[in-house]
Amino acid sequence: MSFFLEQILKKEKYEVGKLSKLSWLKKETERWVSREIIRSDQADDILGLYPAENKNRLISALLLLGAILVGAGIILFFASNWQYIPKWGKVSLVLAPLVLFHLASHLTYDSLPGLSRALSLLGCIMFGSGIWLIAQVFHINAHFPNGILFWLLGVLPVAFLLKEELPLGLGSLLLGAWVLAEQSSAPAVVMIALLLFGAVFYLTYALKSPFALIVTLISSIVFVNTEVLLILLDNYNFVSAAFIIPFVSMLTGFSMVFMSVHPVNKIKHFPFIYSFLGIVVTGISLFIMSLESFSRHFVTLYQNPGALVFLWVLYAAAAVFGAYALSRTTRDFKTMARENTPWLILDTLAFVMLLIPFGEFSLTVLLNLVMFLWALSVIVTGFMTQNSLYFSLGMIAFNLYIVGEYFNFFWKMLSKSLFFIAGGVVLIASGAIMERQRRKVILSWGKGEVTVNEEKP
Repeated sequence: MSFFLEQILKKEKYEVGKLSKLSWLKKETERWVSREIIRSDQADDILGLYPAENKNRLISALLLLGAILVGAGIILFFASNWQYIPKWGKVSLVLAPLVLFHLASHLTYDSLPGLSRALSLLGCIMFGSGIWLIAQVFHINAHFPNGILFWLLGVLPVAFLLKEELPLGLGSLLLGAWVLAEQSSAPAVVMIALLLFGAVFYLTYALKSPFALIVTLISSIVFVNTEVLLILLDNYNFVSAAFIIPFVSMLTGFSMVFMSVHPVNKIKHFPFIYSFLGIVVTGISLFIMSLESFSRHFVTLYQNPGALVFLWVLYAAAAVFGAYALSRTTRDFKTMARENTPWLILDTLAFVMLLIPFGEFSLTVLLNLVMFLWALSVIVTGFMTQNSLYFSLGMIAFNLYIVGEYFNFFWKMLSKSLFFIAGGVVLIASGAIMERQRRKVILSWGKGEVTVNEEKP
């Protein structure tokens, strides 16, 4: 009986379209009791293993929210009474909370770890607010992004010494904010950013923190696109640089998916995070690229050899990186091609777009066709490999693309009332069909034909 229960519980990993894993498990245990597979007291014992974990998450979320609210309240209190406080008092009010929060975090580290993490985050927030408050007290005029950089440099040692993911997540967020605020393509700035990203990624993998990985990957996407935009504007005088960013984001997106299969990411949740963000970024980029405005500006790229060569370098880097990542997983070319068809399609698309000087209309048609072909290939790949992430996101992308094309073609052709009625019908019908097919396919996988690996892209 224990072996049988163990095998049944393994099926909790299957995603069956319910609200949550716990609600699915509850319904399943009720079904097992009705079939006399287990007794009702055994069902209660099984369910009793899981609520405690959910409560811990709730407590952690409340502590995190409380820390943020307390930090915001202290900052607002200082701001509203700042003019009435003498300089020595202002400095004390800046330093005292910083020391007290970190000290309290240390004292509660063993007995109340959740509270300790929240207090540590509060200390990091107070350190950042203290930078600007001290600058205001002594009327220090400095380059604004330097304040974010100093804040980041103060937060990273806390994450390293305490091995806490919340300060690390804050540091990742500050890194992205600093890149945006700096707005510079100078080699020194790029080098500093690369070194800091290297440190943040190292700490993320050392702590095995999914939260920090999500924030760091989003910050890295911001960094790559910001620097490419600035380089194209500053060094190649390419005035349409902003409209090329979706192309760069597409390269970034499928590079992230390739990274999800690299052996270094054999950490719980990491492959899923890379795959999810990669698919989402790629899907959004393809939709933007399918619009006429993108093609109108992209064709001007062929008139700027320097910018074109720069994008060739980016493409080559993404292609080589993808080939390297895939080579670490399998040597069988047929298997590799079958499991990575969507990304090979995009690799080919990027190569063709840079090689052939398309006209505006022909490029728009090509991108719209590839957009739907990519969504279909994601669905097919998810079905063939029994990957619920690919299958679900592929169906969502395909239906959203249909809705997007509906808006593009019929907004000016139909009356507004008829447009919204027809659009609503399309949305309801496509959503119902998508949910029915998704549930049917994923439930068929749960019958044990092939084991579903949620971490595998």
